Amino acid sequence: MNKLLLNPNFPFKPKKFPFFYGWMIALLATIGMISSIPGQTMGVGVFTEYLIKKTGLNRLEISLAYMTGTIISSLIVPFAGRVLDKLGARTMVIIAGLGLSLALLLLAGFGEWNQSMLGFIPWFSVTVKATVIMIFIFLLLRQFGQGIMTMTSRNMLSKWFETRRGLVGGISGVAVSFGFSIAPQVMNDLIRHFDYIQTILIMALTCGLGTAILGWLFFRDNPEECGLLMDNGSITGRKVNPEQSTRAVTLVEARKTYDFWIFCLGMCSSSFIITGFTFHISSIGKIAGLSRDQSFEIFLPIAIISVITHFIGGWISDRVPLKYLLMLQVLNLGIGSMALMEFQNIWYQYLVIACFGIQSGLWAVLSMVTWPRFFGRTHLGAIAGLAMGCQVFASAIGPPVFGASQSWTGDYNTAAWIAGILNLLLFIGATKAKVYYKKK
Repeated sequence: MNKLLLNPNFPFKPKKFPFFYGWMIALLATIGMISSIPGQTMGVGVFTEYLIKKTGLNRLEISLAYMTGTIISSLIVPFAGRVLDKLGARTMVIIAGLGLSLALLLLAGFGEWNQSMLGFIPWFSVTVKATVIMIFIFLLLRQFGQGIMTMTSRNMLSKWFETRRGLVGGISGVAVSFGFSIAPQVMNDLIRHFDYIQTILIMALTCGLGTAILGWLFFRDNPEECGLLMDNGSITGRKVNPEQSTRAVTLVEARKTYDFWIFCLGMCSSSFIITGFTFHISSIGKIAGLSRDQSFEIFLPIAIISVITHFIGGWISDRVPLKYLLMLQVLNLGIGSMALMEFQNIWYQYLVIACFGIQSGLWAVLSMVTWPRFFGRTHLGAIAGLAMGCQVFASAIGPPVFGASQSWTGDYNTAAWIAGILNLLLFIGATKAKVYYKKK
């Protein structure tokens, strides 16, 4: 790309803004994370029934295609994190936006003209050909949406704030948590008012191409390249933060620590369970006696609880050790998972909503503040890329595990037991984490 078009001072100088540009970055990072929704499970899950009908694949087969595409994506994301450290957020968000648009266009095209597209592939059965194409589409959706766009936006925000990272992350998370939680219901409403294809094209135009253009105009990787410092510091009156200046942990060093893996596994557990739950929400609701619309309506109260929790959690994260937030997150995740076994009971539905809402808000806080606080900013892309890759891998396993539970036993109780036991072990493991807390 032309260096002039990607110059930090083109088409304007962030340093000349009437307010600290970090607040603009907070807004843009929020938009970027929300724009990743079509590549997130809550975005893909809305189209599950449509894809089953159009592709001829059954629930387990579409889940396995989703798993395979997501696993391949998880292997690429760590590399994308290292590229992010080299190219910066502005270039990467353009790549992510255009890639997401392409993936959505392919999804729309395959749903509309799948028979013609399958005819171009010789020899294999229709099921095999449909599976291969869906794996490729899922790979693109997950890589550019859930992977690169989310990681780029989140890392950019972390580089602009340090002492107020938790607070700013909490404010940003209000919109992100609400957007993620309410997305299935909003997208379901769009499908009812338009149709599946038009809804996909709307997302390609707004979340994909729109975010790429917005990112090119306004994204900036870090304050230093704009002649600024984190937390609205100034070059001339710089006060060196010892923690910031000395902490530059490499990826190799980070992945040797217990804390990296226990926090990473806690976040992966959320990806595993929530993707399985969201991907099969129509089926889960149907077994519980709920209509499709009723099933998707539960995401609204989850969103409200998530927003409140994220804001409070972001404020608390600047004041307490993060291990306690991790313990609370996996505890709620485990309780909510076990409650799925009695989902037909209204009180257990309330319990699922409360627990999943709380864990969602805490997960968003931990995803934002953990890695820069523990390991610094220098290799943030590489470290966050590995963590993101693990989460993408975990999200790949969720839908087929939940789908297999339903296919083999007729319900989701087996998946609920697995999730509950997993989070009990993680809760115990989280108690052993170190206390990274710097008093002010």
